[in-house]
Amino acid sequence: MTTKNLDSITIHKFRGIKDLDLKDLGHINLLVGMNNSGKTSVLEALSIYCHPLDIRAWLSTARQREQEYRVPQTSPLDALQWLFVHDLSLDQETLKLGIISISSSGLFTVKKMDASYEEIEGMSVSGTRKRTVSEDEQLTDIEDEQLSESGDTLEARRGLNLNVELYTEQSDLSNSLKGNIKESWQIWERGTFFRLNRQREPSLLTAVVTPSSHRSVIGQFRLLSDARFQNFKADVLNLLRQLDQNISDMEILLPPGQNPYRFNIYIQHKKLGLVPISTFGDGVRRLLHIALNLASVKGGVLLIDELESAIHTEALQDSFSWLVKWCKSMNVQLFATTHSLEAVDALLEATEDQSDLVLYRLEPKETQTRVVRHDWGRLKRLREDFGQEIRW
Repeated sequence: MTTKNLDSITIHKFRGIKDLDLKDLGHINLLVGMNNSGKTSVLEALSIYCHPLDIRAWLSTARQREQEYRVPQTSPLDALQWLFVHDLSLDQETLKLGIISISSSGLFTVKKMDASYEEIEGMSVSGTRKRTVSEDEQLTDIEDEQLSESGDTLEARRGLNLNVELYTEQSDLSNSLKGNIKESWQIWERGTFFRLNRQREPSLLTAVVTPSSHRSVIGQFRLLSDARFQNFKADVLNLLRQLDQNISDMEILLPPGQNPYRFNIYIQHKKLGLVPISTFGDGVRRLLHIALNLASVKGGVLLIDELESAIHTEALQDSFSWLVKWCKSMNVQLFATTHSLEAVDALLEATEDQSDLVLYRLEPKETQTRVVRHDWGRLKRLREDFGQEIRW
């Protein structure tokens, strides 16, 4: 009987991935493989698939790999285009359109998503009368006269039409969302986009943890504030107490005499008193970030890139035991990547049966991305009985 949001996921086309099939997903799903095998791309594909009609999810996912830069190196328009398959073997017209195709089985009502884009050009009215005019739209005579009088100018501007089509399970949806759903956006360079439809459902609660996202102070403030307003701060504190029983509370505070913009997260500690989160180092900040995200997606999906990042090897066992316990308790399906054999062994030790942990090794081939699947029992035999390398 189906009990998970995602029982299987097939990424037919996304970035460099071709026909990647993750069957019989577990509660904890670990992705391994050589560099550039597509591990992070799987998480990105899932992030969009779970929020297919939310343009913010598309844009944030497209810029996700540039989080560590103060100033992004790629424009939003170019970043969006690189989510799509770019296969030089395709004819130029097909290549220009771009393709994304993902399907799944499970409780999630979306069963397939197809997306495409086409490049467009338009004219931007600069100055006081800002407006973008697409290539098939003409200025009226009055607008043309007003443009001349204002001294504003027309500048060439490029953009794209993003089109998304969903195939859903009718029995699980309201009448307004049955069957096929289509949505389109016009997106222009320098950040302007026009939403042509207004639907943002269906979607699945999802949180993304990247190797550097825990270093965003604003991001932590927002998550902790959400935890407080939505009454799951107590859950977060319970999660952290699994690591340190002396943690009793957590607040956003402005220290006396400090610049009014120098707020910080403080932890009330039974031994240390009231101390800033930075006192606990990068590892605790990352675990706090994971805890906040985990508590925010009860019944949903948590995506963690480089699961072992910032966590000391000696702390992996306790950290992962805590993570597995609360993922199961909160019914959160976890997808994570790792390069660490120690992380694999720690997760294996933290899990108990076939449904808990599944490992997928990605092997890109010319015609598709091959997947080798190891369930918990097979993985346990390979590691504990034979000491076999299973990452590549």
